[in-house]
Amino acid sequence: MTRIVIIDRTWSTVAPQRDIPPRATGLGCILLVLSVTLFCQPVRAQQYIGGCIVSAVQPESIDLDQPRDQVARQSDLMIPQGAHIGWIRIVRRPIFDTSDPEQDNFLYRSLNALNTPTWESALRAQLVFDEGDVYQPGTLDESERILRKSEYLTAAWIGVTRVCGNELEVTVLARDTWTLLPSVGASRTGGENKTNTGLSDPNFLGSGKSVGISHKKDADRSETSVDFDDPNVLGSHWQAGLSYDKRSDGRGRSAYLERPFYSELAEWRFGLSGEDDVREQSRYVGAEAIADYRQDRDFASVDVGWRLAERNGRQLRLLAGFRYDAREFERLPDEPNLDLLPEDRTLSYPWIGFDYRENRFREMTNLTRLQRVEDVRDGFEWRTELGYSSPGIGATEDRAVLNIDFRDALLVSDSNYASYGLSHSGTWRFDQARFENLIGTLNLEYFHGGSVDWNSWYTNLSFTVAHNLTVDQHLLIGGDNGLRGYPSNYQQGNRRALWTLERRYFPDWHPFELFRVGGVLFADAGRAWFNDGRNNGPDDGVLTDVGFGLRLASSRIEVQRMLHLDFAFPLAGDDSVDQMQVLLRGRSRF
Repeated sequence: MTRIVIIDRTWSTVAPQRDIPPRATGLGCILLVLSVTLFCQPVRAQQYIGGCIVSAVQPESIDLDQPRDQVARQSDLMIPQGAHIGWIRIVRRPIFDTSDPEQDNFLYRSLNALNTPTWESALRAQLVFDEGDVYQPGTLDESERILRKSEYLTAAWIGVTRVCGNELEVTVLARDTWTLLPSVGASRTGGENKTNTGLSDPNFLGSGKSVGISHKKDADRSETSVDFDDPNVLGSHWQAGLSYDKRSDGRGRSAYLERPFYSELAEWRFGLSGEDDVREQSRYVGAEAIADYRQDRDFASVDVGWRLAERNGRQLRLLAGFRYDAREFERLPDEPNLDLLPEDRTLSYPWIGFDYRENRFREMTNLTRLQRVEDVRDGFEWRTELGYSSPGIGATEDRAVLNIDFRDALLVSDSNYASYGLSHSGTWRFDQARFENLIGTLNLEYFHGGSVDWNSWYTNLSFTVAHNLTVDQHLLIGGDNGLRGYPSNYQQGNRRALWTLERRYFPDWHPFELFRVGGVLFADAGRAWFNDGRNNGPDDGVLTDVGFGLRLASSRIEVQRMLHLDFAFPLAGDDSVDQMQVLLRGRSRF
């Protein structure tokens, strides 16, 4: 027997001896060599060792700091028809590559030593293929997408690295990020300050489980939170989590247990969740908060789903469930007597729906993240739910409930990505023969250049229409939701339009091998208004601003969010608007 040892710069793995077929000899060996020569021209860089063909693309040759290199480094092996996955090799890279002189220092070596590597079992639990399965390229691609979403990994790559007869070696390459973080931060958006402190670890002791405690304070409330999330309960595809929030104006408690459609091939799903939330809300008139009231919400949901069919990459799922959503409102003792307090309401309804989607994806870079591989859907995704809420099962009145969400990619290429989306939610009250809290949104966005060049253009246009909003529902616009040059909640209405244009820069600059830096020039224009002419705020016209900003994203320490520092200059508005707005915040997108 021949044993093949493939050594990564940090970890080494020896493939089990039983998985490697005997050395080919004589005429069989000659025929195999001839077949490889005639039909596998791209494998000139491969090695033929001990009856196995080893790919030239191995984990040690992949630079995880270069997303384009990850996308380009695809396996060069010809896979036999009906081949099986013989074994899965897990290669875990540490946070810092100390074989690189720029990263070989005391601090980086200490962080590597202090970090608990992600458990191999935590990585295996997220894969949608297993040893013994028939090889399907789609399952490898899908597993790679799942791993890239993990908060505790900076990058992931999966490929076939060896063919031994009819058995394959599949290698999973992943790099950890430092996740145990004390957080002390502040942000300013729309003229309002926010602070937060806490301690969190989305990869507790390398298990892939998330724990955290935090304290936040903003203009509305202070809040202390404790949360736990397990994305793979006992190594399965079940997920569970819970959280508890103690607020200056109430509390929040939630929990869930779910077995999602973890894979495109998953046959079913189940979900169970509940929430108890008490907080103070503001009543707005002309975009000004005139009084506060208390809202008490109880929510519970159970749902199931089945994969019905798939054809030409299009998949249909049937969904069904039951929801209970009760909201009670109370005037606060020290607040003025509101002329109109929100009406208590309870929705209690069974629902049925479908999920129809095209399962095509494309790997791109520098769209919404800095120097990261991003998976974008190259097709549509359509989900619809229809329910009936009745007093016979706990509701306050008879209602029909309709929710629709549709998204589609219009253009996907190496340097362009365009998509649009339509969403709708609301209810029909049979007792009053009218819609209530009806909200519909059309959204279009376009990216150009980021996947190929080190700069790009980005534009987004959205339009929202609301009808018969209850007092506790608001359609607002300002510095915290798109118009960066204006205070929060500067305009109010039942119509809202927003357009953004950005010139983005992605220099290949990696200071101290720790951070990625980006820049942006931007212009915003938007307005919220009432179609019946009611007062919508201090300035009822179209609002515009221009500005510039800095983006800072860590490549080694919990990389799901990036720092935004924007300087925005309003071009309209009344005298209460500062001539420059400074926004400091954390965001998951560029």
